[in-house]
Amino acid sequence: MLLSVVLFACTAGSDSESGDTATCFERDAGVEIGGSDVDADGRPLWIAMPEGSEQTMVHGPQGGWHLLASADVRSMEPIVTLLYTVEWPARGDVELSRGQFRVMLVANDEGCGGVYAGMFGILDVSALHDDELDTPPELLAGEELRVRMESTDGEGRSASDSRLIRAALDPSDVDGA
Repeated sequence: MLLSVVLFACTAGSDSESGDTATCFERDAGVEIGGSDVDADGRPLWIAMPEGSEQTMVHGPQGGWHLLASADVRSMEPIVTLLYTVEWPARGDVELSRGQFRVMLVANDEGCGGVYAGMFGILDVSALHDDELDTPPELLAGEELRVRMESTDGEGRSASDSRLIRAALDPSDVDGA
């Protein structure tokens, strides 16, 4: 019964060009990486993360730094595994962060996928220190980083996306703040 509800919810309308009716699982799976914000009630939201945009290295209350990201998943089941990574191209694509999340998506308007917002990409630069420079703000500020998102559902459908962004300082890490 539940499977029929999920399948019914994933049925899309007619394709305006061809007139064919397709289900969400007949279309190509997709994922778009985005940033994260919060609504008026404090709930995480997916927001656009344009190529080349500045993304803040958030200085967390426990002393570490992270980049927030979200995933907009299309044509996949409502429960997916998301792999979120951050790499540093200038240092041979060294991996700075790797997080795997098994999540239930917040359904999109089409009922054919959804979003998951507010994933923390914890930045680990411990093996990359350069003399006294040993924190993400010291090493990464202004640097180009590659953020990646891979999504896989229980039926093996998968998709990936990546963006090059610029690492920006958290206001609390700016001198004089």
